[in-house]
Amino acid sequence: MKKLIAIFILTLSTSVACAQGFVKMDTIDTPAELTRLLSGHINRTFQVDFDGDGFSDYICQLDFQDTTKDVYKEIWINSHYKIVKTIEKYSMDYDFFWLVNIDNDPEPEIFSAAGYSDGIDYCFIDQDIKNGKDRILLYFNPVIDDSDENYWGYPWDIKDLMIRLDNGLFKLKCSINNEIERDGEITIPDWQKGFPVICFSGHSNQPDIKVGTIGAWEWLTISEILDKVIIKDKK
Repeated sequence: MKKLIAIFILTLSTSVACAQGFVKMDTIDTPAELTRLLSGHINRTFQVDFDGDGFSDYICQLDFQDTTKDVYKEIWINSHYKIVKTIEKYSMDYDFFWLVNIDNDPEPEIFSAAGYSDGIDYCFIDQDIKNGKDRILLYFNPVIDDSDENYWGYPWDIKDLMIRLDNGLFKLKCSINNEIERDGEITIPDWQKGFPVICFSGHSNQPDIKVGTIGAWEWLTISEILDKVIIKDKK
């Protein structure tokens, strides 16, 4: 199973700024405090400031719970060694996620690209550290802008989220109206008006695979995107 965990670090300034890129999270030796805290064998430990307080936190992935089930637990532990959330995950062909701050609260959001060879779901997830629950904001189509050509944004080809700071607001390069057709085993939420396109930088390793017709590009905040695509009486 391919995994990549990374965090976007954005440099705030008064001028328009682009995202600084993915910073890959390194695997670390599990601190003794975490070994004592958690029951079950820790398979992998990552270190990242996932709550935006400026201090390093931890994400621990435990071994599979049962040899007959591809299920394992992912434990998010803050810098004070307090468990803030536990996520039960299934082993998938692809499980990528990055942290990126796309709104104005201190907690970074999660960009997830996870699924199987016949379909990957791409979505932004809002963290609720206080209550330990995450909420999917929206599903979208990822597109890579590579030398002014558009390609499908496979997670292994993506490098940066196209984002900028404009008058104190984070804005994403996106397109609300497009004619990209999705097939395969993917999540199609009934509370969205289709899939907006979110633009990334990167380099496609499959340049023959282009995407469908994309409407006009816009720079919008995540709130503006949600206002345009979410069916409010269904979510």
